[in-house]
Amino acid sequence: MWRKQKKLSLSILSVTISSLIITILYLLLIHQNPPEQKYLAYLPHSGLSNQRIELANALLLAAILKRTLVIPPAFLGTVVGWMPMDQLLEHLTWLTTPKDFDKLCPPTLPGQLSTYTHMSKCAEYHQFAAIPWHQLHDFSSLAPHVNIRFQDVVSLEKLKIDLNVIDNDTYVHLDDHLYDWRLYEDIDAAKDILLNGTNFIDSFTDRKFYKIYTLDHWIRRPEKLLHLGGIFGSTRMNMIKPQHLELQQLIADTLHYRLDTPLGETVAGIVDHLGGKGSFMSLHFRLKDTPFRKYANENLKSFERNMSIATGIPVPPLPPMDEFGIFTSQPQPPPVPKYTVPIDPQMDLNDVPWTNMCENVSPLLNTSIDHIGSRAVVYMATDHRDVRADNSRLLEWFDYFPCTLTLSDMPDHLFAPLDRMHCMFSTEKPLKSFLIPLVDAMVAAHARRIFTTPRSTFSKYIGELNEAWILKEQGYTLASFWEYGNQSVIPKLDSDIQAGQ
Repeated sequence: MWRKQKKLSLSILSVTISSLIITILYLLLIHQNPPEQKYLAYLPHSGLSNQRIELANALLLAAILKRTLVIPPAFLGTVVGWMPMDQLLEHLTWLTTPKDFDKLCPPTLPGQLSTYTHMSKCAEYHQFAAIPWHQLHDFSSLAPHVNIRFQDVVSLEKLKIDLNVIDNDTYVHLDDHLYDWRLYEDIDAAKDILLNGTNFIDSFTDRKFYKIYTLDHWIRRPEKLLHLGGIFGSTRMNMIKPQHLELQQLIADTLHYRLDTPLGETVAGIVDHLGGKGSFMSLHFRLKDTPFRKYANENLKSFERNMSIATGIPVPPLPPMDEFGIFTSQPQPPPVPKYTVPIDPQMDLNDVPWTNMCENVSPLLNTSIDHIGSRAVVYMATDHRDVRADNSRLLEWFDYFPCTLTLSDMPDHLFAPLDRMHCMFSTEKPLKSFLIPLVDAMVAAHARRIFTTPRSTFSKYIGELNEAWILKEQGYTLASFWEYGNQSVIPKLDSDIQAGQ
């Protein structure tokens, strides 16, 4: 009997050892021949808001294609706009390749030719700074969906060396113009657009036709490295599958600014100075670029009317609509107040006369603020250099809402946390001045309500931050509020909102 048991034990041991050997050989084989990793890269350009839209598009495409996304730095300040790929690469490669910029780009001195040698490129460098994207956004929620590789130097040649990719295993897509292509997951919709010839963008100069691609266009590329040009455009990626729409929304949520950084610390200090989260109203008023200068007066009237409605100031009735549901004239704000008391911004908002004349609003959205009117504390985020200058187009605003503050009214010590942030390519270059537009936007997004500039993707993004940081915490979304503006919609007022919508 014991001989049979011994024989059985030896057989079991033999099977166990054989299985172990097979497992080890399999693991060694997998380790020696892992599935080939493929990559997606793109070129950033223009302002930070445009770069963020490019990043969102790239993250979505990389996730769907199951490619690792190569993410360049986030560029601040004045950044080159779209241009043909070879020119854009030349600019970005020079700016991001390590060198002694301070020695190479000293201040220009009359009579010293050497200081003018790289003047054009150095001017670009002095107006530019860079920061890793992960210092602005937390990408951890995307880990299950897409692999990410941060690449400091924007250079196609260096990237191929770093990834061990040969020329024949690289596909580079050359854009013909800024809106070179759009992606449509719905093949029938793509065919209809081509059939109707509606695949165009009307720019300021002419009509630009864009290519229509489906996912298969990129899926079938066998190369290890797929390098795209610029992929800006909030309507570039058109998804219909529920899982892709959900991923698109997750990416949008991920790309909200982090608050656990020196940047967030600065914003928190300014928000507290204003009275606390949700205790003030705000607007984001863009004026710098041509389209916004053109509509500045219309936008000002819309802001004055919307803020009046929100704070309980009576406004004129809406004008009639035509047969297409469009207002026959622009909805108007109340008449400009005849008697206003100008209020000079003060460093301590808990002191008189500020506390006698101005009032913070309730952060609770279901609490009416109709009694506050023009005394409401308002924060104005804007790219206007001096809103209180004698020739300012915005002076009229202060007649309606004299308790309005801007970022330039904030005490200097509140910006101290920004001193800890420096350019990733030159540790001697502080980022404080480059981050001011972000601080401005993030402060405005902490208001009870924010009114944003139409047709501005950056302004729209600030509204989304307000939704994430304020509205959703109380069961609201942006869809809960409609504004009287230049759009042909029937709006609903603050008093029409029901909690939980």
